Amino acid sequence: MNDVEFDKMEFRRTLGQFATGVTIITTLDSEGAPIGVTASSFNSL
Repeated sequence: MNDVEFDKMEFRRTLGQFATGVTIITTLDSEGAPIGVTASSFNSL
C-alpha cells in the first residue's frame, strides 16, 4: 500500500459535516479503475 498525502484539516472538516446515515466512498485503483464501498458507519483514525 502506498502512502497518500492529504490535507488533514480538510479531512476533519469533511468528517465533521457527515451527520449520519449511509455513505459511499469511491476512488480509483492503481490501474485507474473505479472502486468503492458502501458504509453505514466510519470514523477517522
